[in-house]
Amino acid sequence: MNYFEETKDFRLINLPTQLKSPTLIRVDINSTVVEGVLNEKSLRCKIYSNVLEFLSEYTGLIVVAHQGRKGEKDFLPLNQHFALIRKHLPLDIDFSFIPKNEIFTEETKKKIKALKEKEIILLDNIRYFDWETSYNPENSLYINFFKGLVNTCINDAIPVWHRAHTSIMALPKISRTYVGVRSTTELKILHEIDSVRDEDKAIVMGGKKFGKTEYILNIAKKMQVFTGGIPGQLLVKAKGYNLGPQNEEFLLKEASKKQFELAGELLKMNVEHPVDFILYEKGEVKRVELNELSESNGLIVDIGEETVDRYSEKLASKEVRIRAGPLGVFEKGFINGIKLTKRILGYGLVFVGGDTTQELVNEGLLDKIQSTGGQVLLSGGAFLHRLAGFNYPSLDEIIKQRTSLEI
Repeated sequence: MNYFEETKDFRLINLPTQLKSPTLIRVDINSTVVEGVLNEKSLRCKIYSNVLEFLSEYTGLIVVAHQGRKGEKDFLPLNQHFALIRKHLPLDIDFSFIPKNEIFTEETKKKIKALKEKEIILLDNIRYFDWETSYNPENSLYINFFKGLVNTCINDAIPVWHRAHTSIMALPKISRTYVGVRSTTELKILHEIDSVRDEDKAIVMGGKKFGKTEYILNIAKKMQVFTGGIPGQLLVKAKGYNLGPQNEEFLLKEASKKQFELAGELLKMNVEHPVDFILYEKGEVKRVELNELSESNGLIVDIGEETVDRYSEKLASKEVRIRAGPLGVFEKGFINGIKLTKRILGYGLVFVGGDTTQELVNEGLLDKIQSTGGQVLLSGGAFLHRLAGFNYPSLDEIIKQRTSLEI
């Protein structure tokens, strides 16, 4: 399905006639958190602050969002996000926050009914509620609370479109639902990438995981894949190298049996792995080649300079060059992924995902990427989901509105 074309009837292109107060909007301000503290340079908070400011000119907004997953260290209430977004918004916009215990109350209903232009309410982390991750339209507190209360809905949370979660799936059952302005832009870029020949595309995949097995296998059939982070280490391990005590132990803890098996399969495909790494050992940083790894007790923190040279040379011939996931521990200053990025700047460079794009912000490279013709997308796992050929459940629900609405 060509989602960019199929959602044409649900784009926001004439806001005064399309939006009616109050409007419920689902966004994704899920951001990097270190020791319980939200990154003050959160790109998602900044971008969605601009989106909310723009939309609030025409309608009062109720904003639904999440942060992290239950049981994980980055699972937090949204009060820090509220404070950061408040800094980005003009002072003439009335911006308020409703904590989790007060969301589904009569008092909140009154506040929502009274919403008008230039007024925005941010609701607390929607993942506090167990029903968020188990969508059931027949028994939904979310639908029952908002249906008849809001007049318009917007789904602008493309980073979670690969998940059939209640807060995005249920929107068309609450009210007429549009695809958000940011999400429409990212759909267009996905469509443009699809139109490029497979041999002219490549993706650099890093981070802590491959994502779903089907993602990387399907993507590797469509384009050349370069790896770093945990995926790169797994491929090196699958090729028979010993990564040294610390890294062997780390992989056993972080990677599943299925991921180890996947790495073996990928070695048979058009997939590249690092040829050297940067290790941190006893307070010292050093570059180590593959055949030297077993003799070192250092922890891998980045790809090496030879890998940067090798990857950049091969990527230079690609019309589309996608970066998905950090290649090193950029939070600690290990930024060979940034060095690689600088070498492949220009038209066709596409950055995806929260941590990958946050690396750009931290290193002051965001404006340079965009100024030289590159693209920076908020979608990470959702981007890979579609790139691998899978559908977006919540977008399918929006498209179904054609059968019940006059378009």
